[in-house]
Amino acid sequence: MQILQNHDAKDLRHNFLVNIADGGFFGFGVGFTSYTTIIPLFVATMTSSATLIGLIPAIPNMGWQLPQLLLSKPISRMERVKPYVRFMTIQERLPILGLGVVALLAPKIGIQAALILTFLLLIWQGLGAGLTANAWQIMISKVIPGNILATFFGAQSAIANLLASLGAFLAGLLLVTLKPPFDFASCFFITSGLYVISWFFLNLTREPRSEVPAKNIPQPLWKDITTILKKDFSFRNF
Repeated sequence: MQILQNHDAKDLRHNFLVNIADGGFFGFGVGFTSYTTIIPLFVATMTSSATLIGLIPAIPNMGWQLPQLLLSKPISRMERVKPYVRFMTIQERLPILGLGVVALLAPKIGIQAALILTFLLLIWQGLGAGLTANAWQIMISKVIPGNILATFFGAQSAIANLLASLGAFLAGLLLVTLKPPFDFASCFFITSGLYVISWFFLNLTREPRSEVPAKNIPQPLWKDITTILKKDFSFRNF
C-alpha cells in the first residue's frame, strides 16, 4: 500500500482501522433501524396513512443534503473538524434512542403523541446527519490520503453493508419473537448501543491541524446557486 509522505504510516494505519470500525458498527446499527424497512413498519403500527409512511425515506435525504449547502463555508475555515464531527454526529445517533423510548411509551402516551414525537425525532436525526456530513468528509480526506481513499470507502461500505444485512436479519427475528412494545423498542435500543461503539471508534481518529484559508477569499456559493436555478431549467426540475 503506497503512503503519501505527509501521512505518518502509524497514524494512517490507525485512522484507517478505527474509521472502518466506525462505519462497520454504524452500518450494523442501521440494519436494526432501517429507514426503508424497520421504521416504516414501526410507523405502520400507528397509522395506515400512505403519505406519512411514504414520507419516511425522504426525511433523511433532505436532512442529509440541505445543511451541507449552509455550512460548507464555515466548516472549510476550521483548523480541526473532529470536535465538530464528534458533537454533531451525536445529533444523528441520539434520536434513535428517543425512538426506543417512544416505542416503549406509545401505549401510555397515545398514538397521536407517539407519531408526532417519532417524526420530530426522525427530522432531528436527518438534520444531524446533514450537519455532520461535510465535516466528516473533510476529516476523512485529511486522515486518509487520496491514493487509497477509494480503497477506504470501498472497504468501509462493504463492511457496513454486510453488517447492515446481518442487523436486518436479526431485527426480523426480534420483531417475530418479541411482543409489542418491546419488539421495535429492542431494535432501536440495540442500534443506540451500536452507535455508541461506532462513536467511540470515530473519536479515536487522529486529525492533524490544517491551514485556515484567508477570510477574503471569495466563495460566491449563493450567487452560483441562484444563477443555476434561474437558467438551468432541467436541473431545476431534477
